[in-house]
Amino acid sequence: MKRIPFIFIGLVMLAAQAFALDASSLKLQVYSVMISTSSLCTSPTTIFNNAVPTEVDFLVTPVLGSSGSPSIPADGTYNCVIIKMSDNIKFKPSTTSGSCTAGTEYTADVCRTDNSGSTRAPDAGGAATACTGNATTASPDPVYLYLTTNVTAGTGGNTFLQPTSTVSTNGINLTSPLVVAGTTASRFSVNATGKVDGSGVTCGMNPPVFGFR
Repeated sequence: MKRIPFIFIGLVMLAAQAFALDASSLKLQVYSVMISTSSLCTSPTTIFNNAVPTEVDFLVTPVLGSSGSPSIPADGTYNCVIIKMSDNIKFKPSTTSGSCTAGTEYTADVCRTDNSGSTRAPDAGGAATACTGNATTASPDPVYLYLTTNVTAGTGGNTFLQPTSTVSTNGINLTSPLVVAGTTASRFSVNATGKVDGSGVTCGMNPPVFGFR
């Protein structure tokens, strides 16, 4: 039987500028993973589903889903990956600079009321659900992270809203699609080089670069 392993690879490099630091750890609480052949993320297929979210470090080799939960995707080119996750992420900077201390785990609420954050499930009509809380909250919001091959994704739109056209700025750019062909294995690459930011009052993190190899 064909099985497509998703291997998250963290590329370790030196930061190119002050305050732009590498992450040694990036943890997300993952509920489910969906894929779509459309860059608009329509009619997705669920390949992992967790009743209780699983903490996954995207910079090591994680296991997404529990026993029996993976679904084998059909052959094709998938231009969108949707990750249902908690909006509280954890990360560790690899070096100390500015407001960031090496090896210290920080928690960031990436969808908040003070950044007009909102989310909506794929293909869902109606108004988007507004995220709650400012900074870290004990009751994180489940959000949908849209990774799409649209080159305009992530240039000013909402990371947690489905793209509405091929030039939509919603979501985050997926540098290359998932291609499933026979027994070909795909590797999901997550590059957090220079994505930790120590220039602010508190240590923060910008979105990594996502793609398939």
